[in-house]
Amino acid sequence: MKLAILSILVLFISNGFAQNDPVWDNTQIENWPEECTKTTITSSMDGKKQPAIFYAAKEPNRPLIVSLHTWSGNYEQEDLLIQEIIKRDFNYIHPDFRGPNKTYEACGSEFVIQDIEDAIGFAIEKGNASMNDIHVIGTSGGGHATLLTYMNTNFPVKTFSAWVPISDIEKWYYESEGRGNKYSRDIALSTVKDAAFDKDNYHLDEDEAIKRSPIHMPTPIEKRKNSKLYIYAGIHDGYTGSVPISQSLDFYNKVVADYDTLEKDALIPQADIKELLASRSFVATNKDSIADRLIHYRKTYKDLLKITIFEGSHECLTNVALDHIETGKILAIGDSNGAKENGWVDQLRKAQFEDFIFNASISGNTIGFDNNGQEKLNTLTNLDRYMEGAEKALRGLDKVVIMLGTNDCKAVFEPRKHEIPENMDRLLKAIKSHTLYHQYKPQIYVVSPPPCGEDDIMKEKYHGSSERVKWLIPQFKMVAEKNDCTFIDIHTPLAPQWASLAKDGIHPEEEGQVMLSKIIFNYTN
Repeated sequence: MKLAILSILVLFISNGFAQNDPVWDNTQIENWPEECTKTTITSSMDGKKQPAIFYAAKEPNRPLIVSLHTWSGNYEQEDLLIQEIIKRDFNYIHPDFRGPNKTYEACGSEFVIQDIEDAIGFAIEKGNASMNDIHVIGTSGGGHATLLTYMNTNFPVKTFSAWVPISDIEKWYYESEGRGNKYSRDIALSTVKDAAFDKDNYHLDEDEAIKRSPIHMPTPIEKRKNSKLYIYAGIHDGYTGSVPISQSLDFYNKVVADYDTLEKDALIPQADIKELLASRSFVATNKDSIADRLIHYRKTYKDLLKITIFEGSHECLTNVALDHIETGKILAIGDSNGAKENGWVDQLRKAQFEDFIFNASISGNTIGFDNNGQEKLNTLTNLDRYMEGAEKALRGLDKVVIMLGTNDCKAVFEPRKHEIPENMDRLLKAIKSHTLYHQYKPQIYVVSPPPCGEDDIMKEKYHGSSERVKWLIPQFKMVAEKNDCTFIDIHTPLAPQWASLAKDGIHPEEEGQVMLSKIIFNYTN
């Protein structure tokens, strides 16, 4: 009887400790939905069988979600994303990659990196996944694995979403030691081969810790030029959670510096990092939120990298984690204002970070004239190339945004002015008759040309353009409506202040490009 009572007590205590696992580093085994299957994947590195949970979408060419387990969990660990993934019919793989991070083969080792690579390859082969629609998501230790994958995968992953990640294993060892949590011993076991440590006697192999730290790996810039990395961290993590937000902030700065060592303004200032860490707040200029959580700090680098510090702790906001999967695929067709750095297309990318934009803008581009005798500057002539280039890069097409007409209004084309709206009509009809339009049914937006300045400030080739552009506005509106396209008038709201926005009368500075893009954004979202 006493033995039975003791057994029950031990079971109660054991279950109590299991239930006290941190929410985002739990070791609970999920009762997986019946749609999921347990499978094994043979490691291409050492031939060991690595288990995984797998779901194949019912429909073809669906996105693939690679969901990476946390520090102390394994492939059977509960995944709060799985029900929504099945509901949306996404392909899914939840690999083991050597299990909990407390052995030499785990914790960012070369085996881990290859295991995740093998899992992605398995899911592509066995599921209904699109090679160009792969998304990697992980929280905490899974965030560490997500950053490892960002630095190492050869697959064309579309988005990486790292929640409260660890980027620097060596630094986190000492941070964990200072907090007196279990993770420092886990790191010691992971970095010292054949370690035989007792509970209180262990040490770190710093060189091995550095090798397993994404922050010390070179950013594969060319491989990631069509990818987006999202980093999320709760402002109180490190205080009420186990991973200080400096692990996220420092990694963001490392990647930005690798992309552009000259663009110092793109980095998060050290003063900002200090305030975020010390105050657990930030004097924000906006009060945006995600999932009803205040955003304390947000910064983006081009359309490649975005960090969000939100009101929270060591957690993933599950109702946000899948927001990056099915986003817009946009073809932008424009002239120099779209092609230039920080032009309206770049501004649209910043405003619509989640969307993927294929920019077919070329300086000197027209709707239907061979500007300067060059066929490459005639959109009607090059439409197939634009459409096929967008489809190849984006694997789909949701919107086509056209902002042309300024170069068609040059003085040399004045005798052919009546052809400009006719050419726009031809262009819209050509898009709608294209096989890719019939496949994807994108919404088409016709944006008016911006204003032009007075002749005395413009180059001679643009003289008279101001009046010709004004004449085009109602013409384009009629053509767009006739073809069931959306017309966006940027001319009327910008005309009163154009002289201060565009010193040469044609090309607005960045402030004007931002204003222009905001008008487009309000229509396309």
